[in-house]
Amino acid sequence: MNITAIIHHPECGLLRLCTGGAEEGWTCGVSDDLAREILGAYEPLLLGEAVWERERLWRQCRDAGRDAGLPPASWGHVDVALWDLFARAQRLPLFRAIGGFRNRIPAYRRGTVDLTLAAVLREATVARDAGYLGYSLRMGAAEDVIAALLALRPTVGDDFRLMYDGAGELEPEQALAVGRALEDIDGHWFAEPLRNGDVTGLQKLADALDVPVVAGAFIEGSIVAGTQALTTRAVDRLRATIPTTGGITDALKLARGAESLGMNCEIDWDRSAGPHAAAHLLGAIRNAELYAAEGTSEAAMGFAPLHVSEGELLLPPEPGLGLCLNDPSFLDEYRT
Repeated sequence: MNITAIIHHPECGLLRLCTGGAEEGWTCGVSDDLAREILGAYEPLLLGEAVWERERLWRQCRDAGRDAGLPPASWGHVDVALWDLFARAQRLPLFRAIGGFRNRIPAYRRGTVDLTLAAVLREATVARDAGYLGYSLRMGAAEDVIAALLALRPTVGDDFRLMYDGAGELEPEQALAVGRALEDIDGHWFAEPLRNGDVTGLQKLADALDVPVVAGAFIEGSIVAGTQALTTRAVDRLRATIPTTGGITDALKLARGAESLGMNCEIDWDRSAGPHAAAHLLGAIRNAELYAAEGTSEAAMGFAPLHVSEGELLLPPEPGLGLCLNDPSFLDEYRT
């Protein structure tokens, strides 16, 4: 089974690896500009190649992408589609094709960006009542974050996990103050605290705080950078975001490296690409704790959503990623 064509559908951002038969590999959230880069750099490497040579194809695409100065998301999307095709060819859901660890994943609610304090308290309370294990605050100014954290704990109770995602926006002094506030409320973790991929600053912050520091924006497609951050304890946990950090293969290698050191690699997802790839990887590994949910149902544009019920994500049983188009009729004219 060989790859015979690569087709992009700008109407929904779908990129398809076709084989001339029924089996295909899909990835979603691919913009027109990114599709042009993918086709230009990777199509010559992929056409005619066997589905089963996924590891070699990932490495060739990664190396070509780096040489061309492309972002990790470019080979990340291709790798997601390769894994989808690999799993579909075996008639297995992707998490089982990778190895299989669980089909239900506990979830926390990722907060809406820059809400008022009253809205934050309402959103966190709704998440707790819906069965989510925790809530991740996402606000800008450090003083607002600290006030919100101190108000959240008595509102949601002691058993509900509270986290903060700094989105790489804080200066070291601000991050330290926020970290202290998280310690005061028994916070669960502090994600992406510092600007500019400051690994040295991350190490100093992690050393100064008891609350776990979780980061991965500094990786920028380099598995070596992620592994070094673990071995030097620059972070307490890695975070791999698909496809921003790279593909499933990149994230899987980071997770396996973290596991060998007795550490976690949390798996996150980019909103434009949707949650399916990250969700399946979470189902295939042991050392990632929670699925980041933005609502009870969520998907990339044009696709049927994944669902969270009573605080757990149930992985789809269909082969591959389980991606289902809301309106698949437009594919008919492109059938190969």
